[in-house]
Amino acid sequence: MKELRFKRKYLMMVDSENKTLECRVNYPFIRNIKKGNVVKFFWEKVSLIVKIIEIRRYKTFRDMFMKENVSKLVPGMTPEQALREYESIYPKWKVQRFGGLIVFEFKLIHREK
Repeated sequence: MKELRFKRKYLMMVDSENKTLECRVNYPFIRNIKKGNVVKFFWEKVSLIVKIIEIRRYKTFRDMFMKENVSKLVPGMTPEQALREYESIYPKWKVQRFGGLIVFEFKLIHREK
């Protein structure tokens, strides 16, 4: 089972089921996650098991925010706030170097706490 580390605040958004989309840079190990896979999202000792429902790819954050529901990516943020947040985590050079972004649409299936 693939595992993705989260910051606490984002994992809690997944746990509350308000966050149902996850965006990551198109790193090689991320590209290997496929529709239908079961993935562990974790922070320290808290783990959530999700099933990947859909996968979408984008070249830039702006492209992504034009098509995705921001409230499902980062609940409570405006598109501009979300853009600043993502760009603080993933610099533009990383997005360009690895060929863009991947958005996973997922469903929470189990909590391991």
